[in-house]
Amino acid sequence: MKPTNLEKKQIDLVRESICVYEKCMECRGLFKAGQLGFASIEDFVDDRGKSCLYRLKEMCHELYRNSDDAGYKEKLYDITVGYIFHEAMKMRESLYQLEYYKPHCDIAVQDLTEKEKKIVHDISILIKKAEVRLREGLKETRTLLHELVEQLKDLIITYRGNYLLPRFIFENEKSLVRIYGKKGFRELLMVMYADGKLLLYFNAARSYLESEYYDLARKLFHKITRLDNKNGEALFLYRYASAFYFYFKNMFTKAMMFTESALSMDIDDAIKKPYRGTLQKLLTDLTGEIKKKKENTRRRH
Repeated sequence: MKPTNLEKKQIDLVRESICVYEKCMECRGLFKAGQLGFASIEDFVDDRGKSCLYRLKEMCHELYRNSDDAGYKEKLYDITVGYIFHEAMKMRESLYQLEYYKPHCDIAVQDLTEKEKKIVHDISILIKKAEVRLREGLKETRTLLHELVEQLKDLIITYRGNYLLPRFIFENEKSLVRIYGKKGFRELLMVMYADGKLLLYFNAARSYLESEYYDLARKLFHKITRLDNKNGEALFLYRYASAFYFYFKNMFTKAMMFTESALSMDIDDAIKKPYRGTLQKLLTDLTGEIKKKKENTRRRH
């Protein structure tokens, strides 16, 4: 199964949303440490298309704003992202004022005329206001982002039928746990998959297999068999993926062992049937390759 262009765009949007949350938390940490500079915030928000928040805003507009197919949750997400962007841009402007104008307020006042002193005094007042706006902007943006990730959870559930989603969740589990906590992540999986983490692993492994990432698929199927030793389908697919993994590594004897063990498994024929023909063809190819290898070895000796 090949993912559609829409499925890819949905996953890109979820990925960029996670990036936005993590970048905002990074900026907040730098601010608390007194180390937040204008260059640091550029990765979070800008008006030139190089920041994650700008990219997310554009993705939302493309997918939801003018789409008749977008649901109310998606439309709300677009509005929330747009509002966060405008708040973050104001915060960015405040930081710019502090970084580039505040140092110039320390010039020697005694050398200035009364008019010049007034200008410096007025700028100092504006700088103090910018400091207040920056603190309030960070607080407001953080509050909005907490709302955003709650909405993101709804989007992930809405996209549960997306072929690429199980693989994405498996690969980004650490980030999702940081955002939602272990309990929140478990609850998300239980809503999406009746058997929680095991079914997530299984769907991700199947996605790797169908994309012919045999090594990743076999490792994940093997993990499932360790967690659930009665899962015959996972064991069969582990052997199937291993057969092709070793075949493409030119380890023909090992590939043959996995091919034969997969074909000889006593499991529901509905599980084995879609793969039987491919395995039998692989068995024929392996037989030929092993025979050829033996003949070459005899000739050398």
